[in-house]
Amino acid sequence: MTTVTTSKLIAASPEIVRSVMLDFPRLPEWTQGFIRSIKPAKDGSVSKGDKLNVTLEGASFSPTILENSAQEFKWRGSIPGLFYGDHVFRFEPGPRPDTTLFTQSEEFSGILAFIIKFIPLGSKQRDGFEDFNEDLRRRVEGEASTAAAR
Repeated sequence: MTTVTTSKLIAASPEIVRSVMLDFPRLPEWTQGFIRSIKPAKDGSVSKGDKLNVTLEGASFSPTILENSAQEFKWRGSIPGLFYGDHVFRFEPGPRPDTTLFTQSEEFSGILAFIIKFIPLGSKQRDGFEDFNEDLRRRVEGEASTAAAR
């Protein structure tokens, strides 16, 4: 198994961070990097077992949602029997009140998973996750400061 993990501390509650992250129609407003779009495959449903249409930089696929809870949003993309990627977004309380430790990770398994260690995809993916996390932090903290100013 191979795992890519990144984290970012965000100055807002986990509920707020999760709300912004899962507002899929608005995602292209604040990030144009590695993850380009996430769309429910049917009628806006994002429950366990539902499909998504995800566009990354250079690829599109239709993963299955494995979890959608207050703490975690997780999907699985695969080439059955050869390669599986479980992509996780975690929303955990940070070390101070009204902060979130946002973690994005992907765990690769299957007989082709080892290849991630030897091709540029692994480092490119880490960079893409870090850019996305920073874009999310800017969006959330910008919205939080705008709301506080009202």
